[in-house]
Amino acid sequence: MKNDYKQDIKYDYWWAGMERAYHGRMKQIAQAAGSARRLFEMDREKLVLIDGISEKYADDIIRKRRKWDIDKEYDKLLETGIDFIPFYDVRYPKRLSGIPGHPFALFLLGELPPDDRLSVAVIGTRNCSQYGRMMAARFGSDLASYGVSVVSGMAYGIDGIGQEAALNAGGMSYAVLGCGVNRCYPASNKRLYERLKEQGGIISEYGLHTEPAAALFPPRNRIISALSDAVLVVEAREKSGTMITVDMALEQGREVCVVPGRITDPLSTGCIRLWKQGATPVTCAEDIMYMLDEMFEINRKKAEPEVVELPAVQKCLYEHLEPYAKSIGQLSDETQTDFREAVCALVELCVKGLACETGKGYYVRIKECKAV
Repeated sequence: MKNDYKQDIKYDYWWAGMERAYHGRMKQIAQAAGSARRLFEMDREKLVLIDGISEKYADDIIRKRRKWDIDKEYDKLLETGIDFIPFYDVRYPKRLSGIPGHPFALFLLGELPPDDRLSVAVIGTRNCSQYGRMMAARFGSDLASYGVSVVSGMAYGIDGIGQEAALNAGGMSYAVLGCGVNRCYPASNKRLYERLKEQGGIISEYGLHTEPAAALFPPRNRIISALSDAVLVVEAREKSGTMITVDMALEQGREVCVVPGRITDPLSTGCIRLWKQGATPVTCAEDIMYMLDEMFEINRKKAEPEVVELPAVQKCLYEHLEPYAKSIGQLSDETQTDFREAVCALVELCVKGLACETGKGYYVRIKECKAV
């Protein structure tokens, strides 16, 4: 398909950035035409003869190429430092090339997930509970300590929390966006966006400057699942965007895991339904590693948990804290600690980043460590 790679890639760049493109069919359409270059050069009569190009879309193609300077636009791309990786590039991920309707090309800031390294998608609801936040952080950190890449969508909530935890543990994480890679969405995750460029990568099939839109997120979810060996759902409602990713993962033959939650919690209904349908319940990263061991030879070496020296009262209270909130009175009774002394110790645990007050007088454990 490539007679003149350096020249034709400029036309591939134009085609990959088409607005209102039929994502999942871009490669198929280009191959039917012979190349993206031929699409650029065809008249309208020939364009509408290609399967997948309607008369309206043919008009879109003609409209865009009239104002598109092939050489100038590609030079502008090179100046951004953003990598453009068409499907035939040797860097194109093998995991991705193996799924039907894979992207015609990828835009990239940073790096791509290595093909020879395990990857797990950590996904879930945006409006998560404190329990969900804790589980996302725990799994993100622990998976990273095994050398597993964490893939997600950089969304607010479970996605971003899991990815940030992986980075904090010294691991690698990769975000697949529903907009151009030079757009940080959501804006509140700007710090995470910048870190991912250095400790992983930011990936999209959408052209530069593409703004986030609801219709763009379901197609991008197929990339998240495809780049992963397993998909972990931390918290999800029964009807949510998370379930779209799960459906795509199952179609792609990926393993699906869920973090169990309370049966009365609306944020756990999706996980419980998936569990009933055959998803694997997991309570720790080791569960995922053992599951993946059936497919890969892996090294289970895991970094020892951080050792934190605590005074006796703080150590006792920390060991009685759970991911679910407990009142000061309950903790005081369980540990047989004076109420005022328990208050002071819990405040110190919060200062040290080991606990968090979720409501007035209610505390949860937010970090796992070996208290001594």
